[in-house]
Amino acid sequence: MDENGYTITPLAFLLLIPVIIFAVAFGDIVNEINQFSTITIGSDVTGGTVSSIYSAIQDGAGDSGRYAAYTASRKVIDDQHFMSDSKLFTRQVVTQQLNAHVIDACSKLSKETGRQIYINNVLIPTNLTNTTFNDTFTEEDVNVTQVDPYGNGDPFGFYVVVKAGVPIKVVQEDQVYEGTLPEIRGYAPIIGIEDPYIWLKTSFRSRDVIYDYPHYEKNYLGDVDYNFDDNVTITEIQYLWDCLNGTDNPQNQSLLPQYFPDPSGLNFFERLQGAQISGENNETRMSTFIIGNPLSDVYRSKTISALDHEYFAGVTGSGITINGSVPFNDPAGKPFYLSTYYKNYFSLANNYNT
Repeated sequence: MDENGYTITPLAFLLLIPVIIFAVAFGDIVNEINQFSTITIGSDVTGGTVSSIYSAIQDGAGDSGRYAAYTASRKVIDDQHFMSDSKLFTRQVVTQQLNAHVIDACSKLSKETGRQIYINNVLIPTNLTNTTFNDTFTEEDVNVTQVDPYGNGDPFGFYVVVKAGVPIKVVQEDQVYEGTLPEIRGYAPIIGIEDPYIWLKTSFRSRDVIYDYPHYEKNYLGDVDYNFDDNVTITEIQYLWDCLNGTDNPQNQSLLPQYFPDPSGLNFFERLQGAQISGENNETRMSTFIIGNPLSDVYRSKTISALDHEYFAGVTGSGITINGSVPFNDPAGKPFYLSTYYKNYFSLANNYNT
């Protein structure tokens, strides 16, 4: 009997038992849900850590490529001779810088997440004051190319490629993620890098910085239309003049001619070596113009083509006139000459009438 005078019969007592059992069972369910949530959150953190590692490698690849391009250009100019293997040198610098970037980024990531991170079977240290730790990538893990995954060449940048198959592991107590990296690419632009080819070939009397000519386009056949003579005034072929003058280059300096795709030219790695490299994709190559005739003491009165690799090879050319009498001069005030081959290639006429 309770305090109100009611008696709890044996049947009523039996009805309470399932409620008690259910309450106990529900408590177990809640505990299991909490454990599952903890596992799920832990897995999310581990998965997020792996994703962050990919991003760190991709960002580091692009940054290290840009740094290596600058370093390679300066080395050629400072040493005053071309490289024997520009891609090997670039890979060496890239690998060193990529390791520094990835180790720093993953060390911070390890501290933030409480995970142990292994790349290429190397444990990333959380204490970077210890300088005895191993590098994560070797030169064999890294490649440099100016060709994208679809086979298209790019004259104005290159890809740092971390090869697929590098092992990666993320550990947190009894949770372990193990796998291998896919191929990871980071893009390194070479816009704004000084061209060592111009510097050395003109015996240090001329310089140029790589900026792309904005008025070229590819037609439906994939060929380049240069549009050099789309706008002609009484004294100028405007787009050709812009290319020669380096109009709108970010350094705001005149007399730094722009660069344009040219399958017969030299790509960035070839410019570091001073000559074409066998097997390079033609779409990665580019040319520019030499203005002011810096080797006039060598060529004297010869009419040498202003196209860079023709100029250094001593290929002769002829001038362009406007209205039959006005010679087209470059921004340095010197007559502008081109070989017959390149006049035809650029669709330039010998004379323009305005």
